[in-house]
Amino acid sequence: MLSIRNSLGRVAAIGILTMTAAAGFVAPASAAVAPLTARMAAAPSATGPNTTISGSPATWHPTKLTGPPASGTCSAKNFTFSITNKEKVAKIIQVKSGGTKKKLGTVPAGAKVAVCGTGSKGAKAQFFIKNSKSVLTVTLS
Repeated sequence: MLSIRNSLGRVAAIGILTMTAAAGFVAPASAAVAPLTARMAAAPSATGPNTTISGSPATWHPTKLTGPPASGTCSAKNFTFSITNKEKVAKIIQVKSGGTKKKLGTVPAGAKVAVCGTGSKGAKAQFFIKNSKSVLTVTLS
């Protein structure tokens, strides 16, 4: 019974994580760089830049990351950075695009997900935890 419940929970988490949303990365003011897109993928199987969600209210640790642009298909091995949710509840992640925040996806409680960004070196994006004032700034290297 417990095994079935765990499996169903994993299937639900994978379904949530495969949802993608287009979001723009903002280029530095000094360069004219085309907008980027950000997507979420399943838990990363490789190491890379990581930020953690923890605390009350929930905050990013660290608040600035630099990561490589993902090329091709966003996957657990091809990503820009990862997010680890140390909280006991799922967290909705938003990304700022064109002056508005858009939902990127949901990170289940205790889970780790990959986030892929594509675009030119130096492009930036801001990520938010819904109902938190904490801001994560990611720069493509």
